Amino acid sequence: MSWRKRVERLRVSAAHLLTGPIFLEGDAQELLELLRAGARDSEIEVSSSASASTAKSLPASIVILAIESDGRRSSIMKASSMLRNMERDVAPDAIRIVVVQSGRSRIAPARLQRLLVTEILFEVTMAVPGPRSRPSWRSFRERMGLATLDAAGLQVLRFG
Repeated sequence: MSWRKRVERLRVSAAHLLTGPIFLEGDAQELLELLRAGARDSEIEVSSSASASTAKSLPASIVILAIESDGRRSSIMKASSMLRNMERDVAPDAIRIVVVQSGRSRIAPARLQRLLVTEILFEVTMAVPGPRSRPSWRSFRERMGLATLDAAGLQVLRFG
């Protein structure tokens, strides 16, 4: 199955979550711009802390936090403190996805961007409560994509 079919299948399973905006925030500016551009291309509404404080709309049901990893501080501690600070802008039962970027991921080709989107959509669909239309295990191709992201310095974590 091609990556487009996989992404489309994952997008359909998470479609009811995409009715509200996706909250994109973090300190990895290059990765945030990449995710925002991808969301614009897919016609997905995106909000951030600046836009959420000025316009009161529906609270976001999906939060994607892109953080820059530094070797001195734990990425999980950094992500949890940033997520705690943005609780007023998101729904209490929101799905929280954290993408940790290390220094070596700055040279990532465009193909890794597709793998990253697929992994984020996979984590979102796995966090959706209720019956799932897909098994919770990963195929060989999905495991290879995850290993490729890890080798490129990108980790995708799900909080709650």
